[in-house]
Amino acid sequence: MRRLFGVCALAATLALTGCSQVAAIAPVGGNHLTEVRFASIDVLQQKGIALEAVPTCTRASDGAISCTGTTADGAAVTAASPAADPDSFTVTVGSDTVFTGSVSAVIDQAAGVTP
Repeated sequence: MRRLFGVCALAATLALTGCSQVAAIAPVGGNHLTEVRFASIDVLQQKGIALEAVPTCTRASDGAISCTGTTADGAAVTAASPAADPDSFTVTVGSDTVFTGSVSAVIDQAAGVTP
C-alpha cells in the first residue's frame, strides 16, 4: 500500500512539473498581440529595466494592442501598438517614453537577425 501511494505521489509531481514547463514555452510565431508583448519585453531588457510584473497585453475591439506591467521599483510599464500600423509600438515607463519604433525590428534584433 505504501509503495502504491509513493508511486501515485511521484506521478502527480511529475505531471504537475510538466504542466508548468509547457505553460512557460513561448510560441515560435505569433500574432500582433504576442509580437508586441515579446518586443516590449525585449526593449525593457535591452534598456536594463528590471521588472516586477512582466507586461501582459490585451486587444481592443479595433485591433489595437495595449500592455501593462510594473518595474522592480514600482513604476508602471505600458506598451501600445495601433491597429492601423501593427508594426509600430511605443513603450513607456512611468512618464518616460523609452522606445518608439518597429515591432519586427526589435524581434529580429533579439533573434540576432541583421538588417
